[in-house]
Amino acid sequence: MKNIDIRDFMNYHYPTGMVTSPDGTHGAFAVVHANGTDNCYDSCLWVMELPSGQCRKLTNGNRERAFLWLDEETILFSSNREKEYADRIKNGEDWTCFYTINIYGGEAQFAFAVPFTVTKTKAAGHRLVMSLKYDYSKPDLAGMGEEARKKALKEWKEEKDYEVFDELPFWANGQGVVNKKRNRLAVYDRNNGDLKIITQDYETVEDFWVEDGQVLFTGNRYMDIKSRMPGLYQYSLLEETRKTLLEQDTMRIDYACVLKGKVMILASDMKTYGLNENPNLYVMENGAMKEVVKYDASVHNSICSDCKFADGAGIVHDEDRIYFISTLRKQSVIRSFDENGTLETLVDRQGSVHTLDVNHGILYYSAIRDMGLTELYCYDGTEERKLTSFNDELLRERAVCPVEEFTFTYKDVELDGYVMKPAGFDPEKKYPGILTVHGGPRATFGPVFFHESQVFANAGYFVFFTNPVGSDGRGNAFADLAGRYGTVDFENCLAFTDEVLKRYPQMDEKRLGIMGGSYGGFMANWAVGNTDRFAAAVSQRSISNWISLSMTADIGYSFDLQETAGDPWTNPERMWICSPLKYANKAKTPTLFIQSDEDYRCYMGDALQMFSALKYFGVEARMCLFHGENHELSRSGKPRHRVRRMEEMMNWFEKYLKA
Repeated sequence: MKNIDIRDFMNYHYPTGMVTSPDGTHGAFAVVHANGTDNCYDSCLWVMELPSGQCRKLTNGNRERAFLWLDEETILFSSNREKEYADRIKNGEDWTCFYTINIYGGEAQFAFAVPFTVTKTKAAGHRLVMSLKYDYSKPDLAGMGEEARKKALKEWKEEKDYEVFDELPFWANGQGVVNKKRNRLAVYDRNNGDLKIITQDYETVEDFWVEDGQVLFTGNRYMDIKSRMPGLYQYSLLEETRKTLLEQDTMRIDYACVLKGKVMILASDMKTYGLNENPNLYVMENGAMKEVVKYDASVHNSICSDCKFADGAGIVHDEDRIYFISTLRKQSVIRSFDENGTLETLVDRQGSVHTLDVNHGILYYSAIRDMGLTELYCYDGTEERKLTSFNDELLRERAVCPVEEFTFTYKDVELDGYVMKPAGFDPEKKYPGILTVHGGPRATFGPVFFHESQVFANAGYFVFFTNPVGSDGRGNAFADLAGRYGTVDFENCLAFTDEVLKRYPQMDEKRLGIMGGSYGGFMANWAVGNTDRFAAAVSQRSISNWISLSMTADIGYSFDLQETAGDPWTNPERMWICSPLKYANKAKTPTLFIQSDEDYRCYMGDALQMFSALKYFGVEARMCLFHGENHELSRSGKPRHRVRRMEEMMNWFEKYLKA
């Protein structure tokens, strides 16, 4: 039995985005895995026979992830394999190539190319509905001759030394600069090759759904500040007409569909708990929204893991019901609503569900179960059945440390606690321990496989974690932390640490560390300025100064102002009181900062401020800044960067907790 080490994530496989054929006899999905040699992630398409679950690889290009079914045996996927278009893309043009492949054999055939970067495609008979990246600062090359195109590209490239901002947000995590960039919706006719953009100028589409010759989509039109609430629109593919169902600036929309002839919507007005408020179910009647049922839980998966790629849908529907993933306390389940709001819990099992599909009443989904890695499963109404075993052989050879669970009460609130003992645990020995704090803060820890935690437990550490007030899975009121950062949540973490030390006397209270990212980075920064009980800290993609972050982060002008219940002009004191930088002069804890220079969610300025303050006050501090990475470094960053990140963390804790 081998210990799980830092590089083992390169051996994991991540099946994702299972979608079944129209007749339900086959399923197609992508399998993603890290490529350490080329420092990227490879992905190929696979096909599965149903109900047997027998799988075979369908493509071998290592870059195929997005696909759809054209009929019972033909798959359309995007991949830029053509040298002509690859050269154009390298030269600065935007193209996406599409290929067809028969699931019963044969090579993929080039089908067509469109002069845009396509982000999502859905089929509607001989038409394809596509969301396209569109840059208003870039010349529109469509219809230009060769010389005109070369001249336009040359002039555009000369402008690449400059960035012009005149909107909010001007950048977005994982996307880079988004000023005057939009996702536009287009219809491609496979019969004649016509491509028609159907959204308005400067309107960006956040999601869309296609059924019965209609396209429902959420559109957000702006030229100054992006609204938090897009409108809902309906486009007829036959009549080529657009209808407004819900005006912009009315609701935040999570999902829309037609059920029993009615437009059903999962949405929130965000008036009580703000941006992350859980949605209710509505129906459109006589041009107005009518609430069908209140729902005080999420309609997505909030369970934390660094071992998943979720490329598929999290909400789907058939002719009778809407099916969705919902986070309940420490697990994500699959539930459904009918048009009357009748709620059913269909799959209720400990673990983390990532993507979802339904066909003929059978659910297909990717999930983490039983301290394993992501695999594909199905539920036929009576039992869950495992369909794939991509990672089973590897895990049989590894020392997977189990998660022990307990509950405890702090100030009349019951909280969940989780502890991983060190590999090879000896009850007669003392071990260092690491408190891990999740991001969000509206995320959730559960007893699922987490590579980072497994690495530290296998290296001889207790790893312990909880879900403090502010976490998801227990309704809006529990998750509401606005104006209270660093108060009850911090108290919960310290009370949990006390409880773990009481229950596990083998943990050395003088050798405790704290680590976390995003909100967890905030908590690590907060801890070093407000307690001396941790011997070392690792702060990742962190928050230290809400005043500066609110005007630099991609969601700062909305989320950050809401969460602090203040602003820099009328109530800066409120923001400063809950900023870890305020307390940096009291810090003594050696702290490692992990940061990415393209993290626009928690911009690097905050990590730099906290690092500089600690150095100024004579505290041991180290900063490791990753170029070309963003907020997702720990989950989907370049493989070699993920290795270096974990090495930095391991070396830091080895120095201060084991020396």
